[in-house]
Amino acid sequence: MEYDLEVLKALGLDGEPLDESRWRDFEKIRLVAEELVPGQYLDFGTVKIRYEGNGVVSFAKSWHAFNEAVKLADGESFLIYCTCPMVDRFVALRRAGDKLVLLYKPRH
Repeated sequence: MEYDLEVLKALGLDGEPLDESRWRDFEKIRLVAEELVPGQYLDFGTVKIRYEGNGVVSFAKSWHAFNEAVKLADGESFLIYCTCPMVDRFVALRRAGDKLVLLYKPRH
């Protein structure tokens, strides 16, 4: 696993690796589950998350400036969360073969 916290912090995000037991804890709570294939993205409100393929995840505030910040091996997981206390948002990422699985709270 590789990650660049400076890229995340520049976008108002932070993150940390998840071990298997913490990933399972996220699976137990009521979250939206999505899968991205290479080239697909998720608009996460304050930031866009795009799966580049081969475990590489990029983030951007705009369409033109995606920056690679996380690279996961198959089965590895990573938690991304907003650093602003006014925004209670997080997304758990897990590489599953050629796909990226995302778990996050729905917006109300």
